Amino acid sequence: MHRFSDAEMERRLKGLRALMDFIGVEAVVCSSFHNVLYYTNFWMTPFGRGHYAVIPRRGAPAVIAPRIEFDRPEKLSWCDDVRIYWDTRSPLDGAIRYVSEVLADRGVVRGRIGIEEDYIPHSLHRGFTTVLGGFELIDVSHGIMRQQCVKSEEEIAHIRQGAEVATIGAETFEAALKEGVREIDVARQAVTVMEDEIARRFPDVEHEGTFSWSQFGIEHTYVAHNPNTARTLQADEIVSLNVFPMIAGYYHLLERSIFFGKMPDAVRKPFEVCSQAHEAGIAAVRPGVRCNEIDDHVNPVFEEAGYLQDRTFGTGHSFGIMGRWYGRDEIGELRPYNDTVLEKNMVISIEPMISVPGIGGFRHADMLLVTDDGAEVLTTFKRGIIEV
Repeated sequence: MHRFSDAEMERRLKGLRALMDFIGVEAVVCSSFHNVLYYTNFWMTPFGRGHYAVIPRRGAPAVIAPRIEFDRPEKLSWCDDVRIYWDTRSPLDGAIRYVSEVLADRGVVRGRIGIEEDYIPHSLHRGFTTVLGGFELIDVSHGIMRQQCVKSEEEIAHIRQGAEVATIGAETFEAALKEGVREIDVARQAVTVMEDEIARRFPDVEHEGTFSWSQFGIEHTYVAHNPNTARTLQADEIVSLNVFPMIAGYYHLLERSIFFGKMPDAVRKPFEVCSQAHEAGIAAVRPGVRCNEIDDHVNPVFEEAGYLQDRTFGTGHSFGIMGRWYGRDEIGELRPYNDTVLEKNMVISIEPMISVPGIGGFRHADMLLVTDDGAEVLTTFKRGIIEV
């Protein structure tokens, strides 16, 4: 399993403990897939069984995992203290018991405990409240997000490779477009190439979650996240290219609208406008800009052309450990409500989309690294009007 250096893992713990000092928390209990992975280098598919990280303000962190994963935490986790609960008790009871034991072993018997309210079921919260009755439970979700928004040099190097893999996947996807080919076949080819490239670059990595969405035609491109089907590609229709390499839990993306065949003027106009809005968003990214200010550059492009009402979701989001079913840094969303200020070494996407009735959906999406005075586009596949 690919793992970050000891220095990188110590940096992460140091940052979290600085947060604990600032808010007066004696320990943090991570219950989300992404934060357990971020602080311990261990991940698992839950299947109804949780895994957790207990990180005290002072003392060594610990991993708690179910018996079904009995050898993986010790092999993969950065932590020396690994505690395994059995199925002889409910997964919830077993996990909570070990959380209590780890805290007691570290001398943490009273005070405030940080939890992730964004990723904690009511039943787990109720169990914590019962077993940890002597503690005050407080939410640290957004504080942890802020710790992770600015990427380290190791993370940036890792993400760069993921963006390169995405570009390779996009090239394969485009080359696979032929009349009569099925959505599932195009997606399969892109995924195979990306996984092969990931294996070449990271020979010890566990492969988990790399995927591609291949969408053909008006109805299938109209919504951004339509799953793949056996629909076949016809001449003269729009295609949505979507590739998402996953490497050690880190999510990467590259998305493009493509027209297969001879493009009519009714399609060319919204395609051009969406491409212009995408470029305007990229040009607006720099340190000191608030996330909610990017739309001040994107929306006028749509409004002038009469497509503002056809927008379907926000302009972009942050990157890191995330996926289809875990992770999402709310404070990194490029949305009207979010006033987070962009900083150097944040990684975000620019992906404004419009869905035009009777014509289809249009979106280019790229990953950007915020630099000293602007942004570097990490995904280098061609942009603009793409016809094949």
